Amino acid sequence: MIEWSDELSPFDYMMFRADADPHSRTTIMTVELLDEVPDRAAFRQAMDRASRIVPRLRQHVVAPLVPMAAARWVIDPNFDLDYHLRWISLPAPAGLREVLDLAQIDQATPLDPHRPLWEVTVIEGIDEGEARSALVWKLSHAVVDGIGGMILDRVIRSEERHPKPEATPPVPEPEDVSALDLTRSAARDLPTSLLRQGLRAASGALGAARRAVSDPSGTADEALHAFSNLAEFKLTAPAPPSPLLAERSLHRHVVAYDLPLSALRAASKAHGCSVNDAYLAALGGALGHYHDTMGVPVPAVPLAMPVNIRAPDDTGISNNWATAMLALPTDQPDPVRRMQQVREQVLAARSGSTLDPARLVAPLAVWLPDAILAGAGPATLGIDVQASNVPGHPADRYIGGAKILSNVPIGPVPGVALMATMVSQAGHCYVGVNLDTAAVTDTDEFARSLEWGFEDVVAVGRPPGAGSAADGAA
Repeated sequence: MIEWSDELSPFDYMMFRADADPHSRTTIMTVELLDEVPDRAAFRQAMDRASRIVPRLRQHVVAPLVPMAAARWVIDPNFDLDYHLRWISLPAPAGLREVLDLAQIDQATPLDPHRPLWEVTVIEGIDEGEARSALVWKLSHAVVDGIGGMILDRVIRSEERHPKPEATPPVPEPEDVSALDLTRSAARDLPTSLLRQGLRAASGALGAARRAVSDPSGTADEALHAFSNLAEFKLTAPAPPSPLLAERSLHRHVVAYDLPLSALRAASKAHGCSVNDAYLAALGGALGHYHDTMGVPVPAVPLAMPVNIRAPDDTGISNNWATAMLALPTDQPDPVRRMQQVREQVLAARSGSTLDPARLVAPLAVWLPDAILAGAGPATLGIDVQASNVPGHPADRYIGGAKILSNVPIGPVPGVALMATMVSQAGHCYVGVNLDTAAVTDTDEFARSLEWGFEDVVAVGRPPGAGSAADGAA
């Protein structure tokens, strides 16, 4: 059962507000190629059913006029499913490149903040390999993170081309709640809220005092853990920013690559590493190759990566991750050693401070003007690269009678030079790299470097004499 809260967490609300500025926009996109054009009625029915099971797809954000209370997700009384479902055709024959070019423009267009924060576009006129249509999914990061997206996927798609019809839940009850309503309610509840907070603080202090008397060693351990967290907390980049990737703009270009999951798994497992280690090592190799080709070699680039912090049984779709920062090695010629260097840093990041800069700032961010909030992203810490790795579903997926053949994940670029996202789905790893073209000026060379980086890593897991697996570059 999918879980959600009607209150936006401070972190989710910070991401919602960040969408107002094009430099910090957090829109998530996925481009999927399908083997046929989905049946319109079946596709609409699947999305309608999903919006009833997961009301978040019918909710919009309402915030108080003054941040005296949390913003809320409210069932939109004017919800129009057909506004969120678009159906277009590209001049045939169109392929993945044309769809990605369209998606780049779409990602730069903000979602309507007064409506539920998602859209999906069906594109006809596709003729690339077995693909005959495409889907472009667009969601605000305030709605869902990568893992939450996979949870949502189970509701929207199926494992059969023509699944048996399922019961459709009733339409969620619309709510007519305005910003003024939330403000008035918060003002009325303010004395009670302050009293409640004071009692909680007093209760916490009393509990701490009791623990100190009954278990002085345990209390000391808690204090040492808190001080250790603060001591290990870092607000500086793990490596100097790359001079080659210094410029920033609003111009984007998406590069796609895919390869068999078994190839990346074989390379990582053969040397005691994880698929994530191999992925980051391949990305480091690609960035090193690109820097060398452009005549600006660097030993490492500063990278930030979200780390899922959900409990194993957590089925919430909202953001539930912390940030790990690494000095991604780019000058290590040995891909095995590069994987091991990545692994050492990832393990150190996971065992380090549990404090996260974004989550520390989030409760205060509700009071910040939009202009200041827009500049509070990872770029302020000197981060050049963001990377994400989302484990998807092992089986083929279908929607509206069409099979999903491949996908390209497109993450946001909030002030960094590039965002790399990998999704493993049905035995394949799909990589999408969203480039700021002011930082990465030669996109064709970067695409070649990305292929080189993955081939460099995959080769260490290939049996002697086996051929190249670098046939997935797009």
